[in-house]
Amino acid sequence: MRKGFTLIELLIVMSIIGALLAVAVPSGMSAVAQAKAVNVASNFRTLHQAVMQMLMFEQTPPTSGDILQYLLDKGYISSRPAGFTVTYNSADKSYVIVYQNQDISPSRVLGLYGPIKLEGGYLVVRVAAQ
Repeated sequence: MRKGFTLIELLIVMSIIGALLAVAVPSGMSAVAQAKAVNVASNFRTLHQAVMQMLMFEQTPPTSGDILQYLLDKGYISSRPAGFTVTYNSADKSYVIVYQNQDISPSRVLGLYGPIKLEGGYLVVRVAAQ
């Protein structure tokens, strides 16, 4: 008697492993995408709160330049989140927080944090300067 596996046994085991991977990989990718969406929503919340605090405490908040860097320098945020910009829109007197990366489906992020809207294909939060 020979020791070892027959070709049929190996093919059966490989097909079972393939079937398991076909089920596990998509659900794992979905979990990664959802985690990314939650992270983006969390960064929106942090930046929204930082802009609100800046408007409460600063006599003359910036309306030009790198506002995200200003928030960092003044201690309103502890790190600069990747893919985000903060600008001032003089037309409606609001600060506009935009997630510029296109690495996440907007539908995954919308609804995770109330103020997030979709404008021109980008996720956006507007904060009225008043």
